Amino acid sequence: MGNLSVNPYCIRWGKFLNGERMPFLVKRFIGTPLEDPTYWIMADRRALGMQPNTLENELRALSFFYLWADARGIDIQRRLSDGVFFSLNEITDLANFCGLYIGKAVSQIPSASSKAASLTDNRKTKRGQSGEKRNRLTAIYSFVEFTSADHLSLLSPWPSRWGHYSAVRNECLKTLGAQRKGGGRRNRDDMGQREGLDENVLMRLRDVINPDHPENPFEPQVRFRNYVIILLLLALGIRRGELCGLKVPDCSFGTNGTLTVHRRPDDPADPRKNKPATKTAARLLPLNPMLSDLVHELITYHRSKIPGARLHPFLIVSCDTGKPMSLSNVNKIMERLRDAVSGLPDELSAHILRHSWNDWFSLRMDREGYSEENEVKWRMRLMGWRDPDTARHYLRRTVRRRSDEVLRDMQDQLDIRGDGGMGRQ
Repeated sequence: MGNLSVNPYCIRWGKFLNGERMPFLVKRFIGTPLEDPTYWIMADRRALGMQPNTLENELRALSFFYLWADARGIDIQRRLSDGVFFSLNEITDLANFCGLYIGKAVSQIPSASSKAASLTDNRKTKRGQSGEKRNRLTAIYSFVEFTSADHLSLLSPWPSRWGHYSAVRNECLKTLGAQRKGGGRRNRDDMGQREGLDENVLMRLRDVINPDHPENPFEPQVRFRNYVIILLLLALGIRRGELCGLKVPDCSFGTNGTLTVHRRPDDPADPRKNKPATKTAARLLPLNPMLSDLVHELITYHRSKIPGARLHPFLIVSCDTGKPMSLSNVNKIMERLRDAVSGLPDELSAHILRHSWNDWFSLRMDREGYSEENEVKWRMRLMGWRDPDTARHYLRRTVRRRSDEVLRDMQDQLDIRGDGGMGRQ
């Protein structure tokens, strides 16, 4: 094994008496949470209603601030409490540092170069892509803004000190904000962006996932469960976490069957370490008779025969142990389909099926002639979104298809002749 640098920062989880989980940024060799990040995540980010897994991502992004400070010999707490903050050169350097691979970032810490261990809690080393860089700088900006505001509030009895601290703070935040907005801009073209699956690929997936299909790659005892999983993802556009969070009482059956997607942060009935979360609003979704019958069959004839499934209310379970299905097992289902079935793309995932649902929804809205206003409103309710701008993230293929149709129509109106000339427009 090669000599790898160990990340001196890691995330540790705590659990309150009410069952709520909370992540903490910890200095690995000390084992206690860092004071300022803990105060920030508890008093600011948690107060905004963020899910525990989102708070974990925020702390992982913030850890790059502390890695950079260790690499440069900077005491963040003292800089903020004394009002020294960070120079233009330091902020520029910090922004560049946030674009590094995690392994490269850790290797810049002098004391870490001689350590031998795996990186970041057994997580694979990831490339510092533009999106990750932007997320890291956004977390750092929020942390500096909140922590310095706390220090500033303590200086109110001394107006001159308050004024000096405020001026330096504003300049620092302005520079840091410019780096956050300017660095790592989103790719604004439509090349290589994530989209839903093509219709022929969706047909291939729907065919092969049928329990009786000769190319179904799963063992017989899990085929029906996996069939229902794929159909729920395709038919409802729900997230992987929402699927794994469904409970049997969330389902009602019959000709007007429904399925309710609930928000259950830190559900005490959930035994999973990595608990699935509903990021969007709770919502009641209709099931047509066929899908309602399939979910009913899953509960009555499949789930009921697994002893461990009787110990909890979650709908989707492991066929071996009966325990609630983990998020990673959903990923493994997709991985098995990708590897074993020809014609399915390498990017097949639960989230790609969510994109596919949104493409399908847009096609239906076009065919029925519904207004754009209604399309936005209905999409927001069915997806559980509060912000109409979120829909744009899932509309790449639809926007391209509509614009391409207009462009082709314009070209048709030019009456281009095969002899190289053009007729009248």
